[in-house]
Formats: sequence, structure tokens, C-alpha cells
Amino acid sequence: MSIASALPAIHSEAGLSRYLQQIRSFPLLDASEEVMYARRLRDSGDREAAYRLVTSHLRLAAKIALKYRRYGLPIADLISEANVGLMLAVKRFDPEKGFRLATYATWWIKASVQEFVLRSWSLVKLGTTAAQKKLFFNLRKLKRQLGAPDDGELSADQVRQISEHLQVKEADVVEMNGRIRGDMTLNVQLSADEGEQWQDRLADSSPDPESLLTEAGERERQRAALSEALNALSPRERTIVEARYLAEQQSTLDDLAHTFGISRERIRQIEHRALKRIKTMLCARLPDLEPA
Repeated sequence: MSIASALPAIHSEAGLSRYLQQIRSFPLLDASEEVMYARRLRDSGDREAAYRLVTSHLRLAAKIALKYRRYGLPIADLISEANVGLMLAVKRFDPEKGFRLATYATWWIKASVQEFVLRSWSLVKLGTTAAQKKLFFNLRKLKRQLGAPDDGELSADQVRQISEHLQVKEADVVEMNGRIRGDMTLNVQLSADEGEQWQDRLADSSPDPESLLTEAGERERQRAALSEALNALSPRERTIVEARYLAEQQSTLDDLAHTFGISRERIRQIEHRALKRIKTMLCARLPDLEPA
């Protein structure tokens, strides 16, 4: 798709208000319109259909991008990356799966923005494994919970607690904290009894095509497995799971109890049963999946 040039542009923080005002002028689509445009795009590569799908979700992309402002990156770049994720989602969206585009696109938008944050945070790439990404995006919150200042060092006990909570190595916690604080020098030793220094662990910053391809294939495999598991649920179970975990505006147990005319506890039981079925199917389809 080559529709990026037709979208409103934002070049700086000063232009944010104007950009948000511009994207609010694009009409939202109801479910039937969304399916119609998605089918036109899938069946004939209709550029106008792609444009309608993308522009109707620019507000979603901007909303997600704005959540990552705390990393100190230009808002124009964050929104641009969010829009890239949105366009990828539109390109891959299957209207027959039963999901709304917003539900599907949210994952792609977050992934695109997070990858950009990780690429941009440091000139030196210390790694972007799933565990390191989890650590990067959760470390500040955990530090606040433990009473450690954002720009401060961590005690040995705090390092241990974070390591156990996120199931990562203690050395990775220390490394990421130093990276976020911005005062880590390349000559700092890993520990008092090791001769190895941080610079000895630096990775080549160029992307590894094989790894990128493997990660993309794994994401698609997981997406397909989840879609299959959701399709195996009853209509009521699927509606409850999607409303509780996949919708942009997630529903409460009380909301769903009112919708279905049953008790809150009954909704919880149905949800619990459905999640167990999904987990069983995912473990069967993805035997290497780590248990939750």
C-alpha cells in the first residue's frame, strides 16, 4: 500500500494539536462498512478501501503512540511508527475472522512503536529478546513500586525482586537499569570478581534478517493458533473473552452480566472455562509456548 503520503503529517511537538484535530475529521466506520472495505482491499487491492480503513483508525494509532512519550522520543516519530503498524494491520486484516480491525490493529501498532523505542533508545543495541523487551517496558513501574527513584541505582534486594517478578537474569536487570538511567559507561565491569566489561557484551546494531523472519513467523503462528482457539468457543464464550481481553474498551464482569442478563459470578465462570479451553488448545498447537 502506498497511502502514507496521503495521510496528515506531523513534523514536531508543536504540530500535535493540529494533527489530532485533522485526524478527528476522518469518519469512523461501523462493523458492516469495515467488513465491506476490508473485502474490497483483500479481493481487489482497492486503494480507496485501504485509505478508508487506515484513516478511520488514525485516532487509535495516535492514542497508543502518545502512551510512549515518556521515553523522550519525538512525538512525530512515534506517531509515524504507529501509523506504520496500523497500515501493516490493515494489509493483513481478515474480515472473516470476526474481529474488529481496532482489536487486531492494536497489537500491530504497539509492536511497531515498541520496536522503534527499543531501536532508538540507545546507539548501542544491547538486545531485543522478548524478555529484554518485557524488562525495558516494565522496569520503571517496578522501580516505583519498590520505592526506587527513576534515575537511581537498585539495591541487590531490589534487583533480585525484579528479576524474580519478570523471570529474567539479575545481570539483565542491572544492565537495563543502567541503560535507562543513561549513565552506564562501556568500561563498567559486570561484577567485582569478573574481568568482563559491558562493552564485551555489545551486539551488532544491524538487524539480523534471519531473526526478524523467524520472529515474524512465530507471531503469525501464535496469531493463527489464537484465532483457531477462539473459533472453537461458543458464541457466548467468545463474546465474553473478546470483550474482556481483546476489545479496545474492555468490559467489566458487571457490564457483561447486564448484557447477558445473568449474574456476575456466572460471567466469571464462563470466562474461566473459556480461558482454560483456549490455554489447552494453545498448548496443543504451540507445544513450546511458555505456561502462563
